[in-house]
Amino acid sequence: MRYFIYLLFLIQFQNCKSETNIESKDSSNNDVKVEKLTQENYSINSIDKSAIGEKIKELNKIKELKSILKNSLERQIERPYMFDIFVSSNDTLLQFYDYKFFEINATKIKSYFIKIDYEDADFQCVLLVNENLNVEYNSMIVYEELNSEVKYSRITEIKADKLYISFKSPNTVENLFFQLKDGMFLDCFDNQAVDEKWGEKEIFGQKEIFKYLLKGKTNNHLKNGYWVEKRYSFEYGKSIIQDGYYINGLRNGDWNFSPEGPVDMIKKFDKGRFISQSYP
Repeated sequence: MRYFIYLLFLIQFQNCKSETNIESKDSSNNDVKVEKLTQENYSINSIDKSAIGEKIKELNKIKELKSILKNSLERQIERPYMFDIFVSSNDTLLQFYDYKFFEINATKIKSYFIKIDYEDADFQCVLLVNENLNVEYNSMIVYEELNSEVKYSRITEIKADKLYISFKSPNTVENLFFQLKDGMFLDCFDNQAVDEKWGEKEIFGQKEIFKYLLKGKTNNHLKNGYWVEKRYSFEYGKSIIQDGYYINGLRNGDWNFSPEGPVDMIKKFDKGRFISQSYP
């Protein structure tokens, strides 16, 4: 009888211990899930080599990604430090790979790992692309690193729906500030009126003006109404004046492109989507 009571006690003890372990395990899983869901702030400051996927070999896809990469570099206003990656001697060296998805403010964004292996240096970057949208704001470069005699890098801080991009460069470079809204990377400003001029002064037409400028008004931190911008253009290979209208951060209607003073080209947009181009 004493043996039976002891055995019953032992079984009951083991059951309690087992239940305690299960509860502890469930509690641990809940903690992990909560941490994952509330992690809105993080940095993109290195390459996760384990996330680099298959090399992209399909020629049309490579051509498309080159165009998106060029458009993303132009978002910088200033001439990008790596502006020469599209010259003929470097263009063929560009390699594109599938990379991981990033989650920004509950939106999943596809990314690509890009690299160039030079004889005496190497370059790598991460390009985010929202492939569900066909607008000029569907992509953003969030990481760059050039390892050579000269060091250059770009890193990004994600804070909820905001992207803060900073540079380490031999040249003085303005930091960038964007908001992810409706799946698009839009220029973001703290001031309601923007009037910024910087860089060297250049002879433009018959006037001397700064190399870069942004002038216009914002609503809810996004560009709205008429804007004048002087920014780098890969199409012209230099800084040119562009002017036109924005609606909630998106170019809309006719935009004038003026490389020397008079308007040289007009591009038509429909809420950020390129429609056509013409010449006056």
